[in-house]
Amino acid sequence: MKKTVDYAGIRGFNYTQPDARDDRDFWLHYNHGTVDRDMGYAERLRLNSARVFLSFSAYREDPDAFFAHVKDFVRTAWAHGISTNPIVYHGAFFFPMEEEFRPTEGETLRPLGKTIRTPESWAEGERYFDRLLETIGAEPGLLFWDAFNEPGYTDQFVTWYDEEPKYVQDFRPCVPDMDELRDKQEKTWAFVRHFCRYIRAKDPDHDVGIGNIFIWETEPSRTAELVDVIVFHDYSATRSRLRGVLETAKELGRKYGKPIVDNEMCCLARGNPYDMAIELHDEYKVGWYLFELMIGSDMWNRVHGVVYPDGTVRDPSIVAAIGGFFRHRGPEALRADVNQEDYVERAVFYAERALRETRRPAFGDAAGDAEKLLEACEFTANLLEAGELVPMDFPPTARIAAFRRQEAPDCDIIRDWLWELVETLLKKTHGNRPQNGFRELRK
Repeated sequence: MKKTVDYAGIRGFNYTQPDARDDRDFWLHYNHGTVDRDMGYAERLRLNSARVFLSFSAYREDPDAFFAHVKDFVRTAWAHGISTNPIVYHGAFFFPMEEEFRPTEGETLRPLGKTIRTPESWAEGERYFDRLLETIGAEPGLLFWDAFNEPGYTDQFVTWYDEEPKYVQDFRPCVPDMDELRDKQEKTWAFVRHFCRYIRAKDPDHDVGIGNIFIWETEPSRTAELVDVIVFHDYSATRSRLRGVLETAKELGRKYGKPIVDNEMCCLARGNPYDMAIELHDEYKVGWYLFELMIGSDMWNRVHGVVYPDGTVRDPSIVAAIGGFFRHRGPEALRADVNQEDYVERAVFYAERALRETRRPAFGDAAGDAEKLLEACEFTANLLEAGELVPMDFPPTARIAAFRRQEAPDCDIIRDWLWELVETLLKKTHGNRPQNGFRELRK
C-alpha cells in the first residue's frame, strides 16, 4: 500500500553521528546510545524526519553490520517520532575500492570510468538496493527514498553551467573540454534515471526523489517525470534569491503535479542563516531538512549544526525558528533599554567597588580577588548580553566561565577586562563615560 507523505509538513534534519569523521566512519562505528540521545534532542525540538547518508564503502566492508546499523537507526529514530529519508546512492557509487575518489591524470571529474559508464556494472547497485529494501522496506519509520545526493555535483564542477570552472583539485586554473564534460554528465544522469526506475519498480510503496543540488537541474536531467517528489537543495544568500528558488520549485510542482521538498539548507558560511531559511520555507509551505542537527567533529562543524553533544545549542535563534518564532524586523521593533531601572549605574558601582577592593588587598591577602572581579564582570556582562549589545559568537559570560575554570586566574587581566566591559556598557547605553576617579581604579 502506497505510503502517504505530508511533504509540506516535514521539519527535518540531516544527521551524522557527531563523533564520526564522515559517513563511512558513522556506519562502521555506529553507536546506538549516541543515536538514541541525538534523536531525543530532535524530538525535543519537534523535528520529525532525519535524512541520512548511506555509505556504499561501509556496506562493502561489512554488509551484515552495515544493514544491522541502518535498521537500528530507522527503528531508534522512529521510537522518537522521527521518520527516515535515506540517501540510497552516495559518494563514488560502485567504484572498485582502489579507484574510489582517486582522480586520474588530468581528470577533472571523479573518475566515472568503467563502472558508472557501463550498464553491465549496475547489477551490483541493484543487488545493494535489493538488500537495503529487504532490511528497512517494511519499517514504519521509512518515509521516502532519496535516490542520490547531488549527482550533478562532481569535484569543482556543477552540471548545467557552461561557465568556466575556476579550479581543479590542485587549485590550478583550468579550462575544461565542455563536450567531454557534458558527455560525462549525461552518463551520470543516465545512471541516475536507471536507478530511479529500478527503485520505483522494486518498491511501489514508497516515493522516490533525487537530492538535486539546484532546483533547475530537475528538467535538464530529465528526471522530473521519473520521481514521485521533486527534491532540491538551496543555500541562497538573500531573501530575494531564496524567494526566487521557492517560486521556481512551486511552479515545477504545479507543472508536474508533484510535491516538493528541500532536503538540504542552512549554512552560516553561505549567507544562508537558519532563521531566514526556515522562515521563508514555512511561508511558502515547503517542507525542509536543515543541515544539520548535530555540531560534530567534522569539517562542517563551524558552519552547520544546531545542538552540541551535551545538549547545549549554537544559537537559540535557530531553536526559536524551528519552533516557528522569528526575530521581529519591522518598524515596530523595540530596542532593549537595560538601564530602565538604573542597573547600568549599579553595574558601574559594583565594578568600582571590586576594583577598589582588589587594588590593595587587606594584609596582602589576594584570596577571593578573582571571584570579586568576576562577579562584577558577570553583572555587567549579563546586561550586555540581555540587550544584545555585544557579539555572541564568544559571549562575555563564556569568557567568565573560562576564567572560573582556571585554578589561579590572573587578576590583572580580569581587572583590565572589567574596565572594557563597563566602557562598552556605557557606550552602548549612551551613559556618561567614567570620570577620572573611576579610571584611576584600574591601576
